[in-house]
Amino acid sequence: MGPMVSPRTYQLTKRLHRRWRRFAHQPLWRDLFANTAWWAVLFLFVIPFAILVGTVVVRTHTSYSILSGPPGSTAAQLGPRIAAILNTPSKLERVLHMNIVPDFVARESCGSLDSIYYVNAGVAHLTFVEDGLPLHFERPPSCELLVNDRVVEKKAHESIRIRALMPLYRSPLHVLARKHLGWTDLSQMQPHAKVYLGPAGGATAIVAQLVLDHYGIPVDRQGADLDFQQAADKLMAGDFDAAFLLVALNADIVQRLLQSNDLQLLSIDHASALKMLYPYLDALTIPSATYKTAEREVTTIGTRTMLATSTDLSEYEVYEIAAKLSEQVHDLIKGIPFNA
Repeated sequence: MGPMVSPRTYQLTKRLHRRWRRFAHQPLWRDLFANTAWWAVLFLFVIPFAILVGTVVVRTHTSYSILSGPPGSTAAQLGPRIAAILNTPSKLERVLHMNIVPDFVARESCGSLDSIYYVNAGVAHLTFVEDGLPLHFERPPSCELLVNDRVVEKKAHESIRIRALMPLYRSPLHVLARKHLGWTDLSQMQPHAKVYLGPAGGATAIVAQLVLDHYGIPVDRQGADLDFQQAADKLMAGDFDAAFLLVALNADIVQRLLQSNDLQLLSIDHASALKMLYPYLDALTIPSATYKTAEREVTTIGTRTMLATSTDLSEYEVYEIAAKLSEQVHDLIKGIPFNA
């Protein structure tokens, strides 16, 4: 037997029912619901207008994150520029004096793997990735991501929510070493040298380890918690024997390091073999004098750096992003050699 309904509840329900019947039987409402023109106005104008207003309100209050990379990286320089392009109002928005595109906010990360983790976790929407490197990364990120002054919770995820949008440029692997060590090629690096392999959570460490494993050289990794700028200071101070930097050719940080008379670029003579073993890598040549103090040609490997989006973005939003960036992509990366 079901629960008993109290007399007060029954009386209230009956009263409300009577009022609804009187309201529904008013001639005005009967005529309104029977009026075909009213239904046409409702479906052709009222409902579409309500949806449009709702969409505009949502888009003007939406914020998306662009994860770039560690300070000193090429991606960290491009991230704010891409955000500025995407936040620029269109012609229609300027006429309406309303910016109805979502706000894009550039945020630094420790590198590609951390960025992929946060995109897959659904808290970031655009990022830089290296073609061929892992897209599904389950290890908790090494760095904390701040959104609205709050640390994003590091939670497990099971799905891949990242997709490639467009290629940007090739990133040569720069291997810098102290001149007094007498190395000119990576094969000459001594076992257990003190080496910076990039920050934990970045692509530099993955590519560098592929090379070191190919040569069979074990190293003592240094500064896994340092970004490129911090590591450059340590390298110039003599704390490291060598450093790997996966950045664009002619990057400011490499230019700065090679201004020191104590540092030089090392060649990777096995670049073609590495390309054969790992097809997603490129064998690249850095001509002499590309960097002012580099007196000889250097062979190395590199990756293709791409811009990727989250599958949480709609097809229309991805189209908008691609369209805006395509209009200005030449200005965006014209100063980067090996660009796409």
